[in-house]
Amino acid sequence: MFRLPIIFLLIFACHIDLCAQEPQVKFDKLEEALLSPDQVEVLILKREKLEEWPEVLNRFKNLKVLDLSNNRIKEIPKNLAAFSQLEELDLTGNKLDSLQSSIGDLSSLKKLMVGNNEIYHVTERIGDLKNLTYFELWSNNIYYLPLSISELERLEEIDLRGIQMNEEHQDAIKALFGPSINIRLSISCNCD
Repeated sequence: MFRLPIIFLLIFACHIDLCAQEPQVKFDKLEEALLSPDQVEVLILKREKLEEWPEVLNRFKNLKVLDLSNNRIKEIPKNLAAFSQLEELDLTGNKLDSLQSSIGDLSSLKKLMVGNNEIYHVTERIGDLKNLTYFELWSNNIYYLPLSISELERLEEIDLRGIQMNEEHQDAIKALFGPSINIRLSISCNCD
């Protein structure tokens, strides 16, 4: 007798919970996204053969996820303050040679993926990314990280696989982080 009302209440409660979660508005074509820039929350522009960061991205004030992976972008803009709500940035597989100081403007960033680039330098301003939980830097040309990276209190994982480092460099990087951070490294090499 009570089963039907209880089942109905459970279904109703699940429906309310699902309705409360707003889906993110996702676009994978820049032209379509530009038709309603204030609605864009997720923008996926991977494999578009982009050679530079598109200036029109500044029009997407509500952007939370930006995927520019597998392009040919050589540098990030000098000012990223327009992306104050950005939580995830994927620049994997581009031609970046450094993470400039402007990366520190992304105060809401939780995930930063810049693996498989040509990065040899990471700015001290990486420490400004106080919300960063995941940092992917695999297959780049770095052998050290700035001391400010140890200020990332919410960092849970950093991926440094595919970077040739000797044991001494690996130990120096491990010393920057606490034991709760998952550090992914490749086997050390006999290199300098």
